[in-house]
Amino acid sequence: MKRSEQAATIVARLASDLFQAETSQDEAVNQLGRLAQSMTLSRRAAGLSATVGQAAFDALAEAVTAQIGAQRAMVALHEALAEVKRNTAYRGIRMGGLEKADRPVPHPAGLALVS
Repeated sequence: MKRSEQAATIVARLASDLFQAETSQDEAVNQLGRLAQSMTLSRRAAGLSATVGQAAFDALAEAVTAQIGAQRAMVALHEALAEVKRNTAYRGIRMGGLEKADRPVPHPAGLALVS
């Protein structure tokens, strides 16, 4: 295998794993949001006062904070990997989205009323 082919394989595997990790973190934040909603609705449906189960809500807040911190660390990881690319022979290899400019932010088409 040529050196450039080997480098491309390494980069593709790294990029795939990085994006899977980022997607997993996004899903974890999403799940925590759903859990917060479920806990609030469940407490109300059970007829419990807002003071009941506050420790559980506090623990959930800590989990959300930790997950957001993990996302912040992933941003730092992304930047560190981009720095590795700039300072090595890999700088000439396209990393398929490792640079955020390669992945434009989608713009929503608009909202529609759903009945």
